[in-house]
Amino acid sequence: MTSVEIADAMTEKQPHHANGASESMQDWPTLVGRAVDDVTRILQSEAHMLETSMSAALASRLANAIATLTVIAVMLCGGVCVLCAAILLLHQWIPLWQAFGLAGATILLIGIAIYAIRKPAADTA
Repeated sequence: MTSVEIADAMTEKQPHHANGASESMQDWPTLVGRAVDDVTRILQSEAHMLETSMSAALASRLANAIATLTVIAVMLCGGVCVLCAAILLLHQWIPLWQAFGLAGATILLIGIAIYAIRKPAADTA
């Protein structure tokens, strides 16, 4: 078959309409419209999945933060109780105001020591 015969055979398979365009050429707007609809649905599905995963991650983080704050609050209450017990124990040998002063100075020194230890680690990080 020559190239002219192949071209004639191809044009015979595609029916022409009154405006001169082949049927496959008239389907392009429909195909493009369907492609746009498909892409839109895919993007909407991806956005919905992202929203769902983000809300689940946020809920997980929030639950973790609440649990951590609860543990810290319980430990703080326990620390206050231990501090009060230490002050009352010291009060058996020294006046109450001196027991409070000694406990406060001890806590202050512990805080300064922790700050001094953590400061070089924070500067290098």
